Amino acid sequence: MPVAILPDIGEQMCIGCALCVEICTTLGPDVLRVKPVEGWKRGKAFVFYPERCISDGACIGVCPTKEIFWMRPMDFTVGQPVPLYKNSVFVKGWTELID
Repeated sequence: MPVAILPDIGEQMCIGCALCVEICTTLGPDVLRVKPVEGWKRGKAFVFYPERCISDGACIGVCPTKEIFWMRPMDFTVGQPVPLYKNSVFVKGWTELID
């Protein structure tokens, strides 16, 4: 399973403006998408193609609510949902990724 450095999007405060999706698509990686959320007009941003991320941080810079956090190492399987760690906290520290 590959390890990547991916953006962590705080879904609670994401306003669904899609600026992160636009910059990511414009620059080429095309990693992010906006998913519909029941009762919410715009939806929420999420990592759709983790294997395409080039870890440039462009999405972090354009987020008006600052809800895309600094990237962190994360295991993922191509074609499967990205496993998120609650609040970006690793219980055992960075070694959690090596185990």
